[in-house]
Amino acid sequence: MSKNGIIAGITGLIIVIGAVLWLNNDITKKQQENLHVTSKDFVEMSDENPTFDHWGQNFPDHLEMYLKVENETPISTEFGGNLSYSKLIRYPQLTILWAGYPFSIDANEERGHFWIQVDQMDTARNNKDFLNSHGFAGFGGQPTACMNCHSGWTPWLIKNTKGETFQDKWIAFNSTKYWTTIKSIPAMNGAKEGSQQHASPHGGKRMGVTCADCHSPDTMNLRLTRPAAINALIARGYEPDEQQGVKATREEMRTLVCSQCHVEYYFKPTGTKVKVIGESIAKDSNQKWWNGTQKTYDEYEFWRNGNEPTEIEVDGLELVFPWKEWKKGQPFRIEMFDDYYDKIRATFPQDWVHKITDAPMIKIQHPESELFSGGVHAANGVSCADCHMPYIRKGAMKLTQHNVTSPLQNINASCKTCHNGKSENYLKAQILDIQKSIAYDLRSAEYATVSLIHDIKNLRELLGKLPVYQTDGNPDKAKISTLLKDVLELHRKAQMRADFVGAENSTGFHNPREASRMLLQAVEMARKGQTKLLEIAMASGIKDFKTSNLGFEDIQKFNPGEIHYKVDVNGHKAGDRYYKHNNNINGNPPSQYLELDKNTKPYNYKVIDSQIEVSK
Repeated sequence: MSKNGIIAGITGLIIVIGAVLWLNNDITKKQQENLHVTSKDFVEMSDENPTFDHWGQNFPDHLEMYLKVENETPISTEFGGNLSYSKLIRYPQLTILWAGYPFSIDANEERGHFWIQVDQMDTARNNKDFLNSHGFAGFGGQPTACMNCHSGWTPWLIKNTKGETFQDKWIAFNSTKYWTTIKSIPAMNGAKEGSQQHASPHGGKRMGVTCADCHSPDTMNLRLTRPAAINALIARGYEPDEQQGVKATREEMRTLVCSQCHVEYYFKPTGTKVKVIGESIAKDSNQKWWNGTQKTYDEYEFWRNGNEPTEIEVDGLELVFPWKEWKKGQPFRIEMFDDYYDKIRATFPQDWVHKITDAPMIKIQHPESELFSGGVHAANGVSCADCHMPYIRKGAMKLTQHNVTSPLQNINASCKTCHNGKSENYLKAQILDIQKSIAYDLRSAEYATVSLIHDIKNLRELLGKLPVYQTDGNPDKAKISTLLKDVLELHRKAQMRADFVGAENSTGFHNPREASRMLLQAVEMARKGQTKLLEIAMASGIKDFKTSNLGFEDIQKFNPGEIHYKVDVNGHKAGDRYYKHNNNINGNPPSQYLELDKNTKPYNYKVIDSQIEVSK
């Protein structure tokens, strides 16, 4: 090679090396721009500090989106939003459907991921003295299992729970009292132990969902962090994976991370005793609940007034998703829950016994994952994140929307990516049309089930007057329940279907065909139950028994109003508003939604359809 050729070759190599170095520097620069941090500002992320305030220093744009809900005015929609009005005021039938269960006292529209731990700590369903003084004398306090979906501290807490194996730690974590575990959350990000910051939703005891719940600190790849979800998915047929929980594609993970919490679940008794953290207040005879019984824990987030951690032995509990009948690759069907809960009745007969009918009931939670699985969007490869966390632009950057909310708040980003030939108004109208149709089905199922409950109550009273169904001159509840066994089973399964669609937060939109199918079953079951009641009444010689058909006006008579204290307790006076710190919580729903409900059942198309824009 000539001298000039060597020089040209060296020059070319230098240019290539320079180009590679420039490209690497440019990529690094752009990565830092996307993070909005420099190498000097970058903080080390780990599961030892899972707080979004810490991780968010590396992702300020994502953190800003997530925290938007903290200070914004709550937004309501026809069937959702984050204005936390009372669902019991809007849907009074729920007080009858959930009679004997704490949800019949307090159930509000959800406020979103940032607030979920705040609301869990505030709810009357987690206030033993309040519940005991409102007719729930048997309420023993929520277990820590409730924190699995409400606290971003859950993985850290499980890891730091006492136990020889992970399974030991997992069971002990679930089995501990909720208020006891809260006291174990460490102070981070410069907060002092016991300070207001330590108690706050910003990395403290009231912190809800955080980055670490769904992302690995090393790679930021999606991962599952909740053992109940991993166990359930493996039971369905997924393979375990050390890094992300189960083996799944990135697109699958964009749904599965949501399936850690947006599911039906129950607390399975393990049948064993387990040693957990207790509280020394249990040995202080001066500390009593409202009803005069001994306090076993302090409903407060810090150790105080000499109360100290102790070790106690309790019955073991495990958070479980009832998914064994729902195999991988299958769409969910409500009968899968029937089969599952029937198979485990010996160990888990019910969530509660209905106060009015004595039926053994299952309370469905928030089964978005189950319903979505069989819908048209899932069939076409759409993930939860595609609609609820769509890609948006901020300057030159493409970001995933982290203010996880209803797609109705940004139809252009959530819906028009695929449905780009339709206007936003048209798409919104189609969504609402589907939801209004399912709302009619849901109200039909709920009203039919409340009618069945009303009739069971009446026939129980009439049967109790017959000597054959008495013991020592008093109605024998057990004998009557045996006679009504088939009817009580129809009540259980009809209500489970209505409860499924009511608790599932899309008003059926995630899979309207399956929602409508199960609600039609619910109506059929409730009416069949009423028919059986007539047959039993006739066979028992009861001539004056009639079935009922309650409607909207009848249901409104069950409106409980806002929650108030009935007695003086814990510094509160009888008559005080329970949520006196925030009038947006447990308040009246917007009046236009009550008008919508009034015209939904029976379906007044002249009013309902006039609100639907059909232009393209």
